[in-house]
Amino acid sequence: MPLRVYALIITAVVLSAIGQMALKIAVERAHLKEAIAAGAVSAAGAAIGSPVLWLAVIIYLSSIVLWLWALSEADLSTAYPFVSLGFVLTMIFAAVFLKEIVTPLKLTGTMLIVIGCVLVAKGS
Repeated sequence: MPLRVYALIITAVVLSAIGQMALKIAVERAHLKEAIAAGAVSAAGAAIGSPVLWLAVIIYLSSIVLWLWALSEADLSTAYPFVSLGFVLTMIFAAVFLKEIVTPLKLTGTMLIVIGCVLVAKGS
């Protein structure tokens, strides 16, 4: 598989992880969190008015467009395991930006994901 296709896959995965972080940040904002607790109508209203949520959605949609482009040029069985790297990036982003705790068990599981991705990449 050409390096360009790997770059598309990795970029899509990175954007997806960034989108997840932005979604988490948006939902943690007090007004959106309270609106979600109040019900679907309040949540929808707060979501429509949340610039952070809109940014998160745009980032996430961008990752989907890149992913579709990558799939048009790569075998699904080769590309899809790289989606697992999103777990790695999301864990790192959560630890760095949200100060979430990374336990040894989380770290071990994440490293197993990385090893699996390397094995799949080598096998293509």
